[in-house]
Amino acid sequence: MRSVPVAFLALAAGCATTPKPQVLPTPSYALASPDTTPLGKQIAGKRPAGGQSGLFLLGQGIEAFSARAGLAQRATRTLDVQYYAVFADESGSLMLAELIDAARRGVRVRLLLDDLNIKGNLDLALLASIPGIEVRLFNPFAGRTFGPARLLEMIADGERLNRRMHNKAWIADNVGAIIGGRNLGNKYFSGPSETLFADLDVLTLGPVSREISRSFDRYWNSEWAVPVAAIDTADREKIAARLAAFEARIAEIKQSSYGKSLRDGDPIAEILAGRRPIVWATAHAVVDPVSKFDADKTPEVESYVMTEVAERLRSTQERLLMVSPYFVPGDSGTKLLTELINRGVKVRVLTNSLASTDVPLVHAGYAKYRPRLLEQRIELFELKPTAPPDIGAPASTSSNISGSEASLHAKAFVIDRRIVLIGSMNFDPRSAWYNSEVGILVDSPVLAAQVIQAFDRVTSSERVWKMGYDSEGLAWLPAGPQNEPLLRTEPATFWRRTQVQLLGPLAPEDFM
Repeated sequence: MRSVPVAFLALAAGCATTPKPQVLPTPSYALASPDTTPLGKQIAGKRPAGGQSGLFLLGQGIEAFSARAGLAQRATRTLDVQYYAVFADESGSLMLAELIDAARRGVRVRLLLDDLNIKGNLDLALLASIPGIEVRLFNPFAGRTFGPARLLEMIADGERLNRRMHNKAWIADNVGAIIGGRNLGNKYFSGPSETLFADLDVLTLGPVSREISRSFDRYWNSEWAVPVAAIDTADREKIAARLAAFEARIAEIKQSSYGKSLRDGDPIAEILAGRRPIVWATAHAVVDPVSKFDADKTPEVESYVMTEVAERLRSTQERLLMVSPYFVPGDSGTKLLTELINRGVKVRVLTNSLASTDVPLVHAGYAKYRPRLLEQRIELFELKPTAPPDIGAPASTSSNISGSEASLHAKAFVIDRRIVLIGSMNFDPRSAWYNSEVGILVDSPVLAAQVIQAFDRVTSSERVWKMGYDSEGLAWLPAGPQNEPLLRTEPATFWRRTQVQLLGPLAPEDFM
């Protein structure tokens, strides 16, 4: 009886190969002289001597959207955009409209997207038909529809398709860049959504932005980046109608209350005018090499980014702060953190609760290590689904949508109140072994203090549970000053708890 499905999967595996263009695309590269652009000249005039970069934290969703729009509108030569996921909702569509507007001004636009979450309602063929815009898909599936066929392809060609480009970067004129945890869509920008992500980006200005651009070039010019035209050919006769429909939708979104809120502020203008302070510090990009996707790479070989993270964590002398929505330390990570505790380092971790996570099976991996972490006196905080989604903002000023639940999505590490690492990487096996990641490593007590302040504001309030033990065992304790009772049962729906109990033990950690 087993011969039929095995033979079927073998056939599927033979068909599941990376779509390749008949003619290899011409390589292209970041702008070679960014300081000659208007944006480059403005930044160069503000930058202190010594090769430092300007840095500005983006902890609020609306501001994170406006910063991207502000960079796009100031780009005069190039706009490079690299993301794991883009959604065809209000904010995702407005972001794509910014790319079209830039291309129409003569800006060269390169859009590189991972193919895992690309769905049919995201009209990439339309985008690629706009003069000045080139779209490539990273590590694409052979099948172009979601459903059983794609699932079978994933099973048959899992070694390749399980490796995903998780990088997130928005780069204007090789001068200003935004990297961090956010993809492009409502849930990341405080828009209409059932779930809103508490997330964190950093705006970079100056030298480190060029390092991010070089990493973009390596991914863009690799064999894994396939032009969308080689996969999805646009119907030229219908392009005009599709473009008109898209533009009509954009006009409608801009007139909505949410669309208007996205235009209320322009942090880039505030920064350039000197009304918003930026931090000048030594900063470097940490990026996984594209070779992480090569077939001869095995999960036992950790990535450059996670190796850099681990080395930095080991160097901690006094205090370590970790923010990771998908926190699965594994045996090696638990051992590392235990060694720090034994040296007298204070370790504090903010992650999702089962009630707030958007991937319950990942929580099963974390929960397995939770008792050991608590036994080592590591402080664990779990976000509540009722928490306001804007990191660092007081609860009274955080934006939220009625009926939306919150989920942590930010990724940040602070070492000894000085070294800060912000990017796309989680502290889990998937980020270490399968996803490619990008981050910014900053040496700045000032930026570190800003991240710590945001962390403290969240973890000392009613937004979180603090994990601990009482006389009866594991308990979820109130972290704020309120008189809230402790909980002894995992705070989540009965279905979520059952799902984790039944399926959690079956899911390999490195696939979570």
